[in-house]
Amino acid sequence: MPGNKALFVQNNVPPGGTCLSSFVIINSGNKILVGKPAKPEIWAERFFVREEMAPKLVESGKYTLPGSHLAWFESPEDAAKRVLREMLGLELPGNRLKLIDVQSHVSDGAPEQAHWDICFVYQAQLPGRTKLEVPEWFSELEFVPKSKLKPEHFSRGHGDVLELAKGKIKTQKAAGKSAAKKGSRMRSKKSRK
Repeated sequence: MPGNKALFVQNNVPPGGTCLSSFVIINSGNKILVGKPAKPEIWAERFFVREEMAPKLVESGKYTLPGSHLAWFESPEDAAKRVLREMLGLELPGNRLKLIDVQSHVSDGAPEQAHWDICFVYQAQLPGRTKLEVPEWFSELEFVPKSKLKPEHFSRGHGDVLELAKGKIKTQKAAGKSAAKKGSRMRSKKSRK
């Protein structure tokens, strides 16, 4: 029998809070686009990472999937489009973005500190020969073989999101020579020393 109704009103939220997030999985063949965050202040301001968590995200040196919490009254699809546009500099027609999974994750630990994540997972199909630039809020962006990505390679539960969605990801042709060749490892200009 379920417990409390998931009605988010004052005094009726999980003690550790609830997050609504959209993730975008971009693949080229059997490889998934992942990034290593840089500049915690940008992650806190633009992508809704809590200020105290943003430095830990960067210091972990681990991957994240393109994703963000939803803004107030933003639809999950609009959040996914915002992630593509603001995080990766991509504008895609709506037919190239498909919802592939909705996930519910509850944090481990004491029930009085439980945190609940509701995740909307999209897959984006890049047009051929799409060139990705590495924005300043990533130290690296790279396409990594799906089979080599494990949950422990990721920060903030992103690996769990990918692990649950792996069987739902449709393999697409490599996104073109420029993305596939450069995609093995792209670094921001500042980290190419």
